[in-house]
Amino acid sequence: MKSNEIKLSNSLSCAMEALQMVETTAEEAGLNREQTNLLRLLTEEMISMTTDILKTCQGTLWLECEHGDCALHLNAMAPMEEHAKAAFIAASKEKINAPVKGLKNKISALFAGLLIYHEYPDYYLSVCSSFGGGAPIQDANPTWSLAEYGKDRSKEEKFAEMEGVEKSILLGFADDVVVSVRNNWVDLTVKKQFSAPVKAQMPNFTGLSHVCIFVDDMTQAVSYYRKLLGATPDHYLSHWRNKGFFQAGGFLDQAEEGDVSIAFVNVPGTKLTLELMQYHYPEGRKTPVVFAANDVSGARHVALKITNIEEAFLHIKSMPDTKLINETDDYQVFQISETRPSEVHFFDQDLRETDERNVQTAKILSGVKYFYFIDKYGLQWEFEQGHSDIGD
Repeated sequence: MKSNEIKLSNSLSCAMEALQMVETTAEEAGLNREQTNLLRLLTEEMISMTTDILKTCQGTLWLECEHGDCALHLNAMAPMEEHAKAAFIAASKEKINAPVKGLKNKISALFAGLLIYHEYPDYYLSVCSSFGGGAPIQDANPTWSLAEYGKDRSKEEKFAEMEGVEKSILLGFADDVVVSVRNNWVDLTVKKQFSAPVKAQMPNFTGLSHVCIFVDDMTQAVSYYRKLLGATPDHYLSHWRNKGFFQAGGFLDQAEEGDVSIAFVNVPGTKLTLELMQYHYPEGRKTPVVFAANDVSGARHVALKITNIEEAFLHIKSMPDTKLINETDDYQVFQISETRPSEVHFFDQDLRETDERNVQTAKILSGVKYFYFIDKYGLQWEFEQGHSDIGD
């Protein structure tokens, strides 16, 4: 991913625009706040260094990020008009025998040496020597790398050689600083590698895992759902004290002391697994909360398809500790009233249009029978018969 190129100048507005570019690109690349702030620091130092060295800064700056590998590129024009070039060379020649201290001054000397190497090779040799030795670069586009320079030096040695605030930013945070020259242009690249960010994306669902029900007595709960639904026990975790489980559940202050029992039971004829969970510690409310049918309160019921709804209604009605959603004698198995095709809408349709899908769906809905009940732990269930267009 490459950002937009920011035009460089000696004005403050150019720096602000560059920092905003870094913010936007880092966010799109999935970097976190700490990583983004580090790139901002490196950007500020690059701009400061280049404008100090070249005095008149003309060029561009951009950021490239790919799987955590980030590179800030600054491409600036050196003063190559004859009078400016003469002054630049004259100033550089005066520094041949002077010790070069500080990373900024060393890179400044490199800029000069690389730019005038063919005319003043002795100066370039002197600069190389100040960086720890080295022969003149014969390449048409000479390059110097901080990483290569520091291969045989400890971090402490490099810090001792580099002076100024830049040593705590470029040397302390950057993985590499690369200086190169192409004709009249100077390239400064600062590289930083982060761990590859995990990019947010839609979940790749493969199926329903389970529905969790909180209970107060595990043995009773398993027995209850065996009688209510014919559920078959699968496996059981007794007094499970898994720290990661309690941390994920939000009990960060009590994760070390958490204690829970979990049983999994399968509902026959479906792919539904019930996860029954009893907290021994920390304990929660013991009395289930039952909401009215029109209350906003999250997931409201679990629906199961059946083929013998009248008989199932009598079974549920006879179960102890289980109540129908309406306990009057008038409550029974209900059938959805006739649904007209014009009342059914698909998302890819104009609201004024109907086709065969609307007709068939209205017919299915008109034949659906259902009823609701609430189990002893406060979970609301729906049994339905004839609904063949959902979940198939």
